[in-house]
Amino acid sequence: MIVINIERNQAGNIVEFFVEGHADYAPSGEDIICAAVSAILQTAVFGLTNYLELTPEVEVKDGWLSCKIDSKMAQDVEVKAILETMVAGLEETEKSYSEYIEIRSVNMKNQ
Repeated sequence: MIVINIERNQAGNIVEFFVEGHADYAPSGEDIICAAVSAILQTAVFGLTNYLELTPEVEVKDGWLSCKIDSKMAQDVEVKAILETMVAGLEETEKSYSEYIEIRSVNMKNQ
């Protein structure tokens, strides 16, 4: 199962997201669910880094992607648009493949 964690600060802005696991929907290289989730998450990272020219903390390895931004950066309207669009895409994918994807949202108290 793919588990996606979305962490929000006190203001409700996304400050971190990370994903771990594999869907195991199909063999490696043919798994459309893993490909969809990966494409959505990486597109959000590319939006932050290439389009907005920001430098979030990003880590990528097999079955893992994480992205962390500071609270000041998270309140920018363009950052919010990119990250909330990412969440919308993930939620729509989860609706179709809920046995393979779980989205967890956490509201942080001190950021």
